[in-house]
Amino acid sequence: MAAKKQQKAEAKYCVITNKSYGIYVGLVDEVTADPNSETKTVKAREVRHVAAWYGRTGGITSLAAHGLCGPNAEKSRIGAPSVGATLSGIINIFECSAEARATFEAAKQV
Repeated sequence: MAAKKQQKAEAKYCVITNKSYGIYVGLVDEVTADPNSETKTVKAREVRHVAAWYGRTGGITSLAAHGLCGPNAEKSRIGAPSVGATLSGIINIFECSAEARATFEAAKQV
C-alpha cells in the first residue's frame, strides 16, 4: 500500500516579532519550538524588516489588521524582501489581513 502524501499547509502572511524587538513581515512556512526556551524559530519567505511604521493606532496587532496606513504611512521604513529567512528568538506571530498584506507589498523599500 502506498504511503499517503501529506499536504503542506499553505503559508500565511504574518507579522513576526522576536525577543530583541525586531519586527518582520512575510510568508511563514514553518514554526518550530526552540529547545529549552519559550521562543520559536520561523522559516519564512518574502521576509521584510519593519524598521519603523505608521498605522491607525501604532500597535503590532493593528499593524497585522490594517497594515501601513494613515497620513504618515509613506514615512514607514520597510526593508527589501529576502528570498527566504530563518528567524530565531520569535515570541509572537500575527496573521495579517488581506488589507495589511497589500500595504506591505506596496511599500517602497528603504
